[in-house]
Amino acid sequence: MKRPLQNARHGAVLLEVLLAVALFVAAAAIATASLNSSLRSFDRQRLQTHATQIAASVLAEVQLGIRPSTAATAQPLDPPFQDWTWELATDASPTDFSESNPLEQIEVVVRHRTESVVHRLAQRLPPRISGLTNRIDSPVTGGTAR
Repeated sequence: MKRPLQNARHGAVLLEVLLAVALFVAAAAIATASLNSSLRSFDRQRLQTHATQIAASVLAEVQLGIRPSTAATAQPLDPPFQDWTWELATDASPTDFSESNPLEQIEVVVRHRTESVVHRLAQRLPPRISGLTNRIDSPVTGGTAR
């Protein structure tokens, strides 16, 4: 027959093991939740940075006349950026600068098709720049376009 003191020791060891397992599971759950949260945050930040770069590129292409400045509906980007769309919004309201040089606000809106990422980038440009329709492949000689 076992003594009552031995049964109490076995019960205490079992309780310690169960408590250690419970603490380990809780710590593992907290660590996993933290890691998942960090990865989601990193992915959101990566997509937001990508959207910022695409918006800056589209705005530069509009300034150079590569892209039309009249795209009011969402336009898809070429691969490998097929998950992204861009659109332009223009505002020709008067500015405080000068009546001799009115500026037009061009706003680029970049959206991701599957994720909820939207980025807006706006800049005021002279109408002569925002309304460019020059072609990129037109040859330039002597400082004038043909």
